[in-house]
Amino acid sequence: MSASLAALTAAQRGFFSEHGWLVVRGAVTSARVEELSRALDAVVPPSYYAHGLGGRVLELSGISRGSVALRAHARDPGVALLAANALGARRVQLLQDSALIKAPADPARVEWHQDFTYLGFLGPPRIATARLALTPCTKESGCMRALDGSHAWGLMGEVRALQSAAVDDALDLLPAELRRRAAQAEVLLELEPGDVSLHHCLTFHASGGNASPRPRKTLLARFFDSECRVAPQRLAPDAAARFPVDAAGHLAGDEFPVVYEEE
Repeated sequence: MSASLAALTAAQRGFFSEHGWLVVRGAVTSARVEELSRALDAVVPPSYYAHGLGGRVLELSGISRGSVALRAHARDPGVALLAANALGARRVQLLQDSALIKAPADPARVEWHQDFTYLGFLGPPRIATARLALTPCTKESGCMRALDGSHAWGLMGEVRALQSAAVDDALDLLPAELRRRAAQAEVLLELEPGDVSLHHCLTFHASGGNASPRPRKTLLARFFDSECRVAPQRLAPDAAARFPVDAAGHLAGDEFPVVYEEE
């Protein structure tokens, strides 16, 4: 476990429950951030994106398969503890890990969406994403934006699990009343290296382009409450084999390891 990671306080848990997001400052030590940064650079050399990414954000799912250090981070019980505390779960499993890279001076953005639109083959919606900043994530560099409290609005639109190659703007799906609330609810989740942000799978979030001269790099780990079950009707027939379940319909197998369990 990373030395500086600890359980969320009651106040932090309450904040996440009310707002649908939380920032934990200095969650990961600077030495660990440097180690993970070197590991990511070894898998994806900065020369690959130094001159831009063609107007797109580089998302590398399963990045931990290419690095011992990145694998250890995705399966760090301390990181999973934060997600478990936020969800109020006694046991959480890893659903997915990835790296997000925005090239310097690149306008690529991520549209407003809810993660559950793409992860809704699991239910109930008890999934949280832990995002570790490896570089400054500021307004200038295109940090994440969230609509405060939007996790309480429910899912907007249909579940499209594993059916979309890009994230579509979902704000138009909001009814008029929620659209008015959304206009006043936007918050910037600015992070320094070592900070971790958490957001609920129903929280609307987006990010702008990177106007800074440096790349913006984050590591993501998505954890789900082990009580969640797979809804097979929400998976394409050819995708079901990738999500093995036990007799009760819970995700099982080495690809979805238990990372934290309350003693």
